[in-house]
Amino acid sequence: MLEVILQVLITLLLLFVTLFFTIPYFFLYCKAFKNRFLFSGVINYPSKQDKFLGDPSKFGLEQTSNHVLQVDECSGTKKRSGKLGVWVIEPVKDGPGRDVLILYCHGASSNRGKPHRIEFYKVFQGLGYTLVTFDYRGFGDSKGCRASDGTVVADCRQVLGWAVQRFPNHQVVVWGHSLGSGISTKFLHSIQTDGIESFNRIRGLVLESAFMSAEEAAKNFPAAKYWNYFKITRDRIPRSMSGIFPTVSLLPQLQIPVMLVHAEDDHTIPHQHSVELHRVCTGAGKTDVHLYSASSGQHRFVHRDTGAREAAHKFIQRVKFVS
Repeated sequence: MLEVILQVLITLLLLFVTLFFTIPYFFLYCKAFKNRFLFSGVINYPSKQDKFLGDPSKFGLEQTSNHVLQVDECSGTKKRSGKLGVWVIEPVKDGPGRDVLILYCHGASSNRGKPHRIEFYKVFQGLGYTLVTFDYRGFGDSKGCRASDGTVVADCRQVLGWAVQRFPNHQVVVWGHSLGSGISTKFLHSIQTDGIESFNRIRGLVLESAFMSAEEAAKNFPAAKYWNYFKITRDRIPRSMSGIFPTVSLLPQLQIPVMLVHAEDDHTIPHQHSVELHRVCTGAGKTDVHLYSASSGQHRFVHRDTGAREAAHKFIQRVKFVS
Protein backbone atom coordinates (compact mmCIF):
# COMPACT_ATOMS: atom_id res chain seq x y z
CA MET A 1 0.00 0.00 0.00
CA LEU A 2 2.82 2.38 0.93
CA GLU A 3 4.54 1.60 -2.36
CA VAL A 4 1.40 2.54 -4.33
CA ILE A 5 1.05 5.82 -2.46
CA LEU A 6 4.71 6.58 -3.12
CA GLN A 7 4.30 5.88 -6.85
CA VAL A 8 1.26 8.16 -7.01
CA LEU A 9 3.15 10.93 -5.23
CA ILE A 10 6.14 10.58 -7.55
CA THR A 11 3.82 10.64 -10.59
CA LEU A 12 2.08 13.77 -9.33
CA LEU A 13 5.42 15.43 -8.62
CA LEU A 14 6.71 14.63 -12.11
CA LEU A 15 3.46 15.93 -13.62
CA PHE A 16 3.75 19.17 -11.62
CA VAL A 17 7.40 19.69 -12.59
CA THR A 18 6.60 19.01 -16.25
CA LEU A 19 3.73 21.49 -16.28
CA PHE A 20 5.71 24.05 -14.31
CA PHE A 21 8.53 24.12 -16.85
CA THR A 22 6.41 23.77 -20.01
CA ILE A 23 3.66 26.35 -19.36
CA PRO A 24 5.96 29.35 -20.06
CA TYR A 25 6.82 27.80 -23.43
CA PHE A 26 3.12 27.40 -24.24
CA PHE A 27 2.84 31.16 -23.76
CA LEU A 28 5.85 31.76 -25.96
CA TYR A 29 5.00 29.46 -28.87
CA CYS A 30 1.23 28.85 -28.74
CA LYS A 31 -0.78 31.93 -29.75
CA ALA A 32 -4.15 30.35 -28.87
CA PHE A 33 -2.95 29.54 -25.34
CA LYS A 34 -1.57 33.05 -24.88
CA ASN A 35 -4.78 34.68 -26.15
CA ARG A 36 -6.90 32.56 -23.83
CA PHE A 37 -4.84 33.88 -20.91
CA LEU A 38 -4.73 37.51 -22.05
CA PHE A 39 -8.39 37.73 -23.06
CA SER A 40 -9.88 35.79 -20.19
CA GLY A 41 -13.52 36.40 -21.07
CA VAL A 42 -14.24 32.82 -20.10
CA ILE A 43 -13.77 33.83 -16.46
CA ASN A 44 -17.30 34.77 -15.40
CA TYR A 45 -18.48 35.87 -11.98
CA PRO A 46 -21.29 35.47 -11.15
CA SER A 47 -21.47 32.32 -13.25
CA LYS A 48 -23.90 31.93 -16.14
CA GLN A 49 -24.42 35.70 -16.19
CA ASP A 50 -24.15 35.99 -19.98
CA LYS A 51 -27.70 34.79 -20.64
CA PHE A 52 -29.13 37.78 -18.74
CA LEU A 53 -27.20 40.47 -20.64
CA GLY A 54 -30.10 41.01 -23.02
CA ASP A 55 -32.06 42.54 -20.15
CA PRO A 56 -29.99 45.32 -18.48
CA SER A 57 -32.70 45.88 -15.85
CA LYS A 58 -31.61 42.60 -14.24
CA PHE A 59 -28.34 44.38 -13.43
CA GLY A 60 -30.09 47.27 -11.72
CA LEU A 61 -29.70 49.69 -14.63
CA GLU A 62 -32.38 52.21 -15.56
CA GLN A 63 -32.76 53.95 -18.92
CA THR A 64 -30.64 51.25 -20.53
CA SER A 65 -31.30 49.40 -23.78
CA ASN A 66 -29.62 46.33 -25.23
CA HIS A 67 -28.51 46.15 -28.87
CA VAL A 68 -26.95 43.50 -31.06
CA LEU A 69 -24.55 44.59 -33.82
CA GLN A 70 -23.72 42.25 -36.67
CA VAL A 71 -20.01 41.95 -37.48
CA ASP A 72 -18.67 40.89 -40.85
CA GLU A 73 -14.93 41.44 -40.66
CA CYS A 74 -12.47 40.47 -43.36
CA SER A 75 -8.85 39.90 -42.35
CA GLY A 76 -6.67 38.83 -45.25
CA THR A 77 -8.24 35.69 -46.65
CA LYS A 78 -10.27 35.06 -43.50
CA LYS A 79 -13.81 36.25 -43.01
CA ARG A 80 -15.02 36.44 -39.42
CA SER A 81 -18.72 36.96 -38.83
CA GLY A 82 -20.37 37.41 -35.50
CA LYS A 83 -22.31 39.71 -33.23
CA LEU A 84 -21.59 42.27 -30.53
CA GLY A 85 -23.73 42.79 -27.45
CA VAL A 86 -24.02 46.50 -26.63
CA TRP A 87 -25.70 48.52 -23.88
CA VAL A 88 -26.71 52.15 -24.32
CA ILE A 89 -27.02 53.72 -20.87
CA GLU A 90 -28.79 57.05 -21.05
CA PRO A 91 -29.01 59.67 -18.27
CA VAL A 92 -31.67 59.25 -15.61
CA LYS A 93 -31.68 63.03 -15.19
CA ASP A 94 -30.25 66.09 -16.90
CA GLY A 95 -26.69 66.96 -15.92
CA PRO A 96 -23.40 68.48 -17.10
CA GLY A 97 -22.60 65.39 -19.16
CA ARG A 98 -25.76 65.56 -21.27
CA ASP A 99 -23.93 66.25 -24.57
CA VAL A 100 -21.11 63.72 -24.08
CA LEU A 101 -21.01 60.01 -24.89
CA ILE A 102 -18.53 57.81 -23.02
CA LEU A 103 -17.44 54.76 -25.03
CA TYR A 104 -16.32 52.27 -22.38
CA CYS A 105 -13.74 49.55 -23.18
CA HIS A 106 -13.70 47.06 -20.32
CA GLY A 107 -10.90 44.87 -18.99
CA ALA A 108 -9.85 41.27 -19.31
CA SER A 109 -12.46 39.14 -17.61
CA SER A 110 -16.16 38.38 -17.72
CA ASN A 111 -18.58 40.79 -19.40
CA ARG A 112 -20.09 44.28 -19.42
CA GLY A 113 -22.36 43.35 -16.51
CA LYS A 114 -19.66 42.70 -13.92
CA PRO A 115 -20.55 44.40 -10.60
CA HIS A 116 -17.68 46.93 -10.48
CA ARG A 117 -18.53 47.99 -14.04
CA ILE A 118 -22.19 48.51 -13.12
CA GLU A 119 -20.99 50.78 -10.29
CA PHE A 120 -18.91 52.78 -12.76
CA TYR A 121 -21.80 53.21 -15.20
CA LYS A 122 -24.12 54.47 -12.49
CA VAL A 123 -21.62 57.08 -11.30
CA PHE A 124 -21.33 58.71 -14.72
CA GLN A 125 -24.96 58.11 -15.65
CA GLY A 126 -25.80 60.15 -12.55
CA LEU A 127 -23.74 63.05 -13.92
CA GLY A 128 -25.85 63.10 -17.06
CA TYR A 129 -23.50 61.23 -19.39
CA THR A 130 -24.61 58.73 -22.02
CA LEU A 131 -22.52 55.56 -21.95
CA VAL A 132 -22.03 52.92 -24.61
CA THR A 133 -20.51 49.72 -23.25
CA PHE A 134 -20.06 46.41 -25.04
CA ASP A 135 -18.41 43.02 -25.00
CA TYR A 136 -15.66 42.09 -27.43
CA ARG A 137 -16.27 38.92 -29.43
CA GLY A 138 -15.42 36.01 -27.16
CA PHE A 139 -16.73 37.87 -24.09
CA GLY A 140 -20.24 37.89 -22.66
CA ASP A 141 -22.92 37.41 -25.31
CA SER A 142 -20.71 38.64 -28.16
CA LYS A 143 -19.94 35.75 -30.47
CA GLY A 144 -18.11 34.90 -33.66
CA CYS A 145 -14.49 34.19 -32.76
CA ARG A 146 -12.05 33.99 -29.92
CA ALA A 147 -10.66 37.37 -28.94
CA SER A 148 -7.24 38.48 -30.16
CA ASP A 149 -5.43 41.81 -30.23
CA GLY A 150 -6.76 42.29 -33.77
CA THR A 151 -10.41 41.35 -33.23
CA VAL A 152 -10.89 43.56 -30.15
CA VAL A 153 -9.67 46.61 -32.11
CA ALA A 154 -12.03 45.75 -34.97
CA ASP A 155 -14.90 45.47 -32.48
CA CYS A 156 -14.14 48.91 -31.02
CA ARG A 157 -14.15 50.43 -34.50
CA GLN A 158 -17.51 48.83 -35.25
CA VAL A 159 -19.13 50.08 -32.05
CA LEU A 160 -17.75 53.61 -32.44
CA GLY A 161 -19.07 53.84 -36.01
CA TRP A 162 -22.50 52.73 -34.84
CA ALA A 163 -22.50 55.04 -31.79
CA VAL A 164 -21.63 58.25 -33.64
CA GLN A 165 -24.45 57.59 -36.10
CA ARG A 166 -26.92 56.93 -33.29
CA PHE A 167 -25.83 60.05 -31.35
CA PRO A 168 -24.84 62.59 -34.04
CA ASN A 169 -24.90 65.56 -31.65
CA HIS A 170 -22.78 64.05 -28.87
CA GLN A 171 -19.05 64.49 -28.41
CA VAL A 172 -17.22 61.23 -27.66
CA VAL A 173 -14.74 60.43 -24.90
CA VAL A 174 -13.24 56.93 -24.86
CA TRP A 175 -12.61 55.30 -21.47
CA GLY A 176 -10.39 52.23 -21.20
CA HIS A 177 -9.90 50.24 -17.99
CA SER A 178 -6.99 47.83 -17.38
CA LEU A 179 -6.68 45.67 -20.52
CA GLY A 180 -9.18 48.10 -22.05
CA SER A 181 -6.53 50.82 -21.72
CA GLY A 182 -4.28 48.96 -24.13
CA ILE A 183 -7.21 48.11 -26.42
CA SER A 184 -8.56 51.68 -26.53
CA THR A 185 -5.14 53.21 -27.17
CA LYS A 186 -4.41 50.83 -30.04
CA PHE A 187 -7.92 51.27 -31.43
CA LEU A 188 -7.70 55.08 -31.44
CA HIS A 189 -4.20 55.01 -32.90
CA SER A 190 -5.48 52.78 -35.71
CA ILE A 191 -8.38 55.03 -36.70
CA GLN A 192 -6.18 58.12 -36.43
CA THR A 193 -3.57 56.50 -38.69
CA ASP A 194 -6.19 55.27 -41.17
CA GLY A 195 -7.91 58.66 -41.30
CA ILE A 196 -11.28 57.24 -40.25
CA GLU A 197 -13.88 60.01 -40.11
CA SER A 198 -15.26 58.95 -36.73
CA PHE A 199 -11.92 59.90 -35.14
CA ASN A 200 -12.94 63.55 -35.59
CA ARG A 201 -15.71 62.99 -33.03
CA ILE A 202 -13.25 61.87 -30.33
CA ARG A 203 -12.53 64.62 -27.80
CA GLY A 204 -10.39 62.73 -25.33
CA LEU A 205 -9.21 59.46 -23.83
CA VAL A 206 -9.31 58.42 -20.17
CA LEU A 207 -7.11 55.49 -19.18
CA GLU A 208 -7.89 53.89 -15.83
CA SER A 209 -5.41 51.48 -14.22
CA ALA A 210 -3.37 51.48 -17.44
CA PHE A 211 -0.27 49.47 -18.27
CA MET A 212 2.77 50.45 -20.33
CA SER A 213 2.45 47.32 -22.46
CA ALA A 214 1.14 43.78 -22.13
CA GLU A 215 4.75 42.64 -21.79
CA GLU A 216 5.38 44.93 -18.81
CA ALA A 217 2.03 44.04 -17.23
CA ALA A 218 2.84 40.32 -17.46
CA LYS A 219 5.89 40.87 -15.27
CA ASN A 220 3.47 41.52 -12.41
CA PHE A 221 1.61 38.24 -13.05
CA PRO A 222 1.65 36.50 -9.60
CA ALA A 223 3.11 33.20 -10.82
CA ALA A 224 5.87 34.92 -12.82
CA LYS A 225 8.06 35.36 -9.74
CA TYR A 226 8.19 31.57 -9.29
CA TRP A 227 9.23 30.97 -12.90
CA ASN A 228 11.89 33.66 -12.54
CA TYR A 229 13.77 31.51 -10.05
CA PHE A 230 14.88 29.30 -12.94
CA LYS A 231 16.98 30.53 -15.83
CA ILE A 232 15.23 28.36 -18.46
CA THR A 233 11.80 29.84 -17.63
CA ARG A 234 12.82 33.36 -16.59
CA ASP A 235 10.87 36.13 -18.37
CA ARG A 236 9.31 33.65 -20.82
CA ILE A 237 5.72 34.83 -20.16
CA PRO A 238 6.48 38.57 -20.48
CA ARG A 239 8.50 37.87 -23.64
CA SER A 240 5.51 36.06 -25.14
CA MET A 241 3.54 39.33 -24.85
CA SER A 242 6.14 41.39 -26.70
CA GLY A 243 4.56 43.86 -29.12
CA ILE A 244 1.02 43.37 -27.82
CA PHE A 245 -0.73 46.62 -26.85
CA PRO A 246 2.41 48.81 -26.76
CA THR A 247 0.63 51.74 -25.08
CA VAL A 248 3.91 53.37 -24.08
CA SER A 249 4.87 53.86 -27.74
CA LEU A 250 1.40 54.61 -29.16
CA LEU A 251 0.05 57.02 -26.54
CA PRO A 252 2.47 59.90 -27.27
CA GLN A 253 1.35 59.79 -30.92
CA LEU A 254 -2.36 60.34 -30.19
CA GLN A 255 -3.57 63.76 -31.27
CA ILE A 256 -6.20 64.03 -28.54
CA PRO A 257 -6.05 64.94 -24.83
CA VAL A 258 -5.39 62.05 -22.46
CA MET A 259 -6.03 61.56 -18.77
CA LEU A 260 -4.45 58.79 -16.71
CA VAL A 261 -6.25 57.77 -13.50
CA HIS A 262 -4.58 55.19 -11.28
CA ALA A 263 -4.87 54.15 -7.64
CA GLU A 264 -1.68 54.13 -5.62
CA ASP A 265 -2.81 50.91 -3.91
CA ASP A 266 -3.29 48.99 -7.19
CA HIS A 267 -1.40 45.70 -6.84
CA THR A 268 -2.62 44.18 -10.13
CA ILE A 269 -1.10 46.83 -12.39
CA PRO A 270 1.12 49.02 -10.20
CA HIS A 271 0.59 52.77 -10.14
CA GLN A 272 4.09 53.23 -11.56
CA HIS A 273 2.83 52.17 -15.00
CA SER A 274 0.73 55.34 -15.30
CA VAL A 275 3.54 57.46 -13.86
CA GLU A 276 5.85 56.13 -16.55
CA LEU A 277 3.26 56.64 -19.31
CA HIS A 278 2.88 60.25 -18.22
CA ARG A 279 6.65 60.75 -18.13
CA VAL A 280 7.15 59.27 -21.61
CA CYS A 281 4.32 61.35 -23.11
CA THR A 282 5.54 64.63 -21.65
CA GLY A 283 9.10 63.77 -22.60
CA ALA A 284 7.94 63.28 -26.19
CA GLY A 285 6.41 66.76 -26.19
CA LYS A 286 2.78 65.76 -25.61
CA THR A 287 1.43 68.55 -23.42
CA ASP A 288 -2.23 67.49 -23.24
CA VAL A 289 -1.68 64.48 -20.98
CA HIS A 290 -2.68 64.54 -17.29
CA LEU A 291 -2.20 62.14 -14.39
CA TYR A 292 -4.39 61.78 -11.32
CA SER A 293 -3.10 59.48 -8.58
CA ALA A 294 -5.93 58.24 -6.38
CA SER A 295 -5.14 57.41 -2.79
CA SER A 296 -7.48 54.41 -2.88
CA GLY A 297 -9.52 52.27 -5.22
CA GLN A 298 -7.12 49.40 -5.89
CA HIS A 299 -7.52 48.01 -9.43
CA ARG A 300 -11.27 48.05 -10.00
CA PHE A 301 -12.76 50.76 -7.83
CA VAL A 302 -10.98 54.01 -8.66
CA HIS A 303 -14.41 55.51 -9.38
CA ARG A 304 -15.12 55.30 -5.65
CA ASP A 305 -12.36 57.83 -4.98
CA THR A 306 -14.03 61.25 -4.90
CA GLY A 307 -10.95 63.07 -6.14
CA ALA A 308 -10.46 60.71 -9.06
CA ARG A 309 -14.12 60.91 -10.01
CA GLU A 310 -14.10 64.72 -9.93
CA ALA A 311 -10.81 64.93 -11.84
CA ALA A 312 -12.14 62.71 -14.64
CA HIS A 313 -15.41 64.66 -14.77
CA LYS A 314 -13.56 68.00 -15.03
CA PHE A 315 -11.27 66.60 -17.72
CA ILE A 316 -14.24 65.47 -19.83
CA GLN A 317 -16.03 68.79 -19.38
CA ARG A 318 -12.89 70.63 -20.47
CA VAL A 319 -12.05 68.55 -23.55
CA LYS A 320 -15.58 68.36 -24.93
CA PHE A 321 -15.06 71.85 -26.32
CA VAL A 322 -11.76 70.93 -28.01
CA SER A 323 -12.01 70.53 -31.79
